[in-house]
This record gives sequence, structure tokens and C-alpha cells, in this order.
Amino acid sequence: MSQPSKSTFLDGSGLDKSLRIVRNEAEEQLENFFAPVAELADDISSGRSKVVKPAPGFCIKAFRKGTERKFFINVCQTDGIPAPRDITEDELIAILNDGDPSGFRIPMSISEPREIVDKGNKDCSVCDIAINNGFYRRIENGGLLREFLITVLFDGVEDKHRVALDETNFRILKNKKFMDRLIPHNIQNRDVRQVLESYPNPSEADQETLLQLKEGDKPTKKPLIEEIDSGSTMKTVKNETNSIRTSHTTAETPEYVPDPTKLAISQASTRKPECKLFREPTMGRAKRLIGEFHLPECDSSSEITLDVGEDRILLEARKKGYLFDMFVDCQIDPNLVQAKFDTSTKLLEVTMPVKAG
Repeated sequence: MSQPSKSTFLDGSGLDKSLRIVRNEAEEQLENFFAPVAELADDISSGRSKVVKPAPGFCIKAFRKGTERKFFINVCQTDGIPAPRDITEDELIAILNDGDPSGFRIPMSISEPREIVDKGNKDCSVCDIAINNGFYRRIENGGLLREFLITVLFDGVEDKHRVALDETNFRILKNKKFMDRLIPHNIQNRDVRQVLESYPNPSEADQETLLQLKEGDKPTKKPLIEEIDSGSTMKTVKNETNSIRTSHTTAETPEYVPDPTKLAISQASTRKPECKLFREPTMGRAKRLIGEFHLPECDSSSEITLDVGEDRILLEARKKGYLFDMFVDCQIDPNLVQAKFDTSTKLLEVTMPVKAG
């Protein structure tokens, strides 16, 4: 298997070659379903990094220098990447006039280019570049900051991928926010820390984030998992030894199948627990999701960590080597999630109500 792709936290034009490379292994999993990436699994389970799902921004149609081959840049946004230090256009002009563009750095994550076919059935390339969502709102409507950003994007693609783009021949697409799809990005804590430490006057929020990263703090949550034994009321289908099924699995209730792009994120672990996901009802708007996870090496619920967000399920039993990380196409209500772990069957059942509307 090829080495995982990488992303770069960049400064302005005239790139500082000493800046740390930020890894983006999540992209490789989108191309290699079920590929074991042990290092990524360890980073995620240990909290050293996190996978972020960027939101759309705008798409730039450019061309490789000296050719007519198209190269698209999906500029996307996420709060998982720090914002550059706050700066006015006048301050940026002064920095540029001083001949030191590296005085203003824009943190970003650049994915590996991938080959696609455009609507004219011609081969072209596309890559995703993620920036902070707050900074994106500042440059969304144009101005000097956006012009500077585009220069940085072009320099970044050339510096990282050795792809020279024609800076005189490009345009921002009006009716298309991205080409192909948006790639999840794996953001390393150490790189976020490096960016925040470089700010001469970090905000209070930046200082708090930096402190949490240094100390490895994580928000404490009330345990979701209730431990039960074989005398519980959780129903299981008997005489099923090769697959996990419950009374929710009926002829009228087919298995819930999530979006394959989001499913790829869950394949980071070297050992993904055997699992099944269902939706209820089967037709119309889903009212809840049911997840079942077989964890045969877990003896107690204290060995399991479960974190359910609005569109993400993260389950890990670090000492036993289990990791499950998946995005779903429903808006889960995290406050109503319930989970039970049967110590006799080693089955964890998670009930996830879906928000109305």
C-alpha cells in the first residue's frame, strides 16, 4: 500500500520550507476501502489527531502552466483548522510592501490531487484545500485577502505536489461549490499547536485551545453505556454464531446503509468490530438508528468509550484494539442516545434517536 497522503500548513507566498507537514491519511482510505492504517487508528484513538469533515466553499478552475489540462481546487472550510491571526487589508498591504509575505501565514490542509473526468469527458485533476471557517467568511465575498489566499493556494499546490498552475488563467466557478467530492482531513494536534504558538498575540480562545492541547484535556461526558448481564431484556436471535442479529433485524427492517464516502472514515482501525446498523422505520424519515457492536474481548463497559455526535459515531476500546469511526446521513440527537453492553454476549446495543425536521 502506498504511503498516506499529506497536507501542509502553509504561510504566505514565498513558502517557508521548514513548516511542518500535516498528514491527511483519511484521504487514502476513501480510495482503499477497508484498508488497515494502523498509525492513523492509533493517532485517532489516542487523541493525537482528529478527522474533520469540511463544508463546501468555492471552486477554482485553473490550468496547468503551459497546457490546457484543467486543475480544480475545492476551497472548503472547517473549524478543525485554526484561523490566521486577525489582520486588516491595510496591514496586509504593509507586509507585502515590506517584501516579507511570510509575515502573514494562513493555516491550511492540502489533499492529494486525484484524477477525474469533467463534463466534456476530458481528464483533469482536483484537490481540496481546507481553511478555517471563520477566515473563509472574511474572504468569501472577495477583496485583497481573497486574492492573497488564491496566490497562496497556487504556491501551495506547486510546493507540495510539484504542479505549476497558470496564475493568469483561472476563475472561480459561480454555480458549483466543489468538483467531485470533498475529502475528510486528518488534523494533527501538534500542528494546530505549532500554529497557535506562532501567533504574537493569541486570543483568549486560542490560549484556551493551546492549553487543552498541551495538557491533553478532553471534555468529560456522562458515561453512555449501561452494563447488563444475560438476564437483561435485550433480545437476541439464538442459533446465530456467524453474524450479529437482534430482534430489530426482520424481513421488514433491512440493514441501514450509510454513504460510502463517510463509511470510508470508519476503516482507519486495524481491527474494526463486527457491527450492524439499522434504521427505523424503513420507509420515510428515520426516527432512530440502532447500532450493534460485537466486542468479544471486552469484559466490562468500563473498557469501552462511546461518543455519539449529530452525524458521527465514535466507539473505541483502546486496550483491546477496537476502533469504529463513522459519519451517518442523519441528524442524531446526542442527548437522547442510550447504550447497553451485555457482558455475557459481549454485544453493545446503541439506540440513537434522530432529530425531527
